[in-house]
Amino acid sequence: MSKSRPDRKIVEYGSGKEKKYAASTAEGRKAAARPKRILAFVFWALAIAAEVVAIYFFNNYVVLWPCLAALGADLVFCIIAALSWKKANDIDPPKGRFLKNQFGVIMCLIAFLPLGYVLLKQSKQMPANVKKIVSIVAAVCFVAAMGASIDYNPTTIDDLNQTHLEQAGYTGVCYWGKYSKSFHFDPDCSTLRNSEMIFEGTIEEAFEDNRKDPCDFCAEGASPKSEALLNSIFGEEGE
Repeated sequence: MSKSRPDRKIVEYGSGKEKKYAASTAEGRKAAARPKRILAFVFWALAIAAEVVAIYFFNNYVVLWPCLAALGADLVFCIIAALSWKKANDIDPPKGRFLKNQFGVIMCLIAFLPLGYVLLKQSKQMPANVKKIVSIVAAVCFVAAMGASIDYNPTTIDDLNQTHLEQAGYTGVCYWGKYSKSFHFDPDCSTLRNSEMIFEGTIEEAFEDNRKDPCDFCAEGASPKSEALLNSIFGEEGE
């Protein structure tokens, strides 16, 4: 998908009303994913805070439950953050960047490894049996947090584009420029780059405005799928 023009206007065919960027545009995807990414960072910050609290209780051991509570909070915050981050990446894929796809793993390591180091090397005041219990709980929490943080099947831009293409084909929503001859399923198609204003409407409205040729790049104009789509809308004898 091409980068959208910042000065681009999308107007509704017929009414001429300007439309806000939909979630299918690059800007729309980023805007939709942003709150989830912010939420992820908030919970990662809370996870690190819980880690600091856990380290404090390890180094100043009195009773067991505050240590376990801090470990549990660290785990819960990491899982919430990771799920929010993965959801944001499903909405706005990071274009194949491995580190961004698996960023939750990095933050999970930050939220647990220092705690493990302190537990194994510096918690001299903790009784041996208590240290063993805390070590087992910490290991379980770490494994669980890592398992939740790994994105096993990250969404790619190609996956998203194909999904939007199929959705556009099903709903009949398409776009065309003032002087273009084709209709498009992607408002940011490279062939629309020079169009300051584009129209949004149904395929029927595109045909009404004499845009009857599906774009070869975003509407699969060069494939049998496009012909099948038009036949499903207009019938075998239609245009």
